[in-house]
Amino acid sequence: MRVQTTATLVLAATLVLAACGSDAASSPSLAGKPFANEKGKRSITIDAVDNDFAPAYVTITKGTTVTFTNRGHNVHNVIAVDDGFGSVASGFGPGVSRDVRFDQTGDFPYYCSLHGTATTGMTGGIRVVG
Repeated sequence: MRVQTTATLVLAATLVLAACGSDAASSPSLAGKPFANEKGKRSITIDAVDNDFAPAYVTITKGTTVTFTNRGHNVHNVIAVDDGFGSVASGFGPGVSRDVRFDQTGDFPYYCSLHGTATTGMTGGIRVVG
């Protein structure tokens, strides 16, 4: 019984240390995420609601303007993980919107640093195609 308990503790400690060792600044994978198809539109809106973005993951066409609108009760921000589009706002309250135009193709993961990290919590991603 003691060997099994020790093995369980070692496994648990390994998992915790592996999670703590992750680099929040590294780009999270967007593979397997449920992307909403918004291709061909000149502009779209992504809502920041309490602890979520809606839709969180979108595919857009190069040149599209994305409006981030706070429709929640809390202050939010939108931070690009890889400086792909910079920070939309250091904090914007309920009812406030911020625009970002995407002129480069690629994947642009983002998050709200007030309600998550680059890899957990309030996260999203924009896939820009030509």
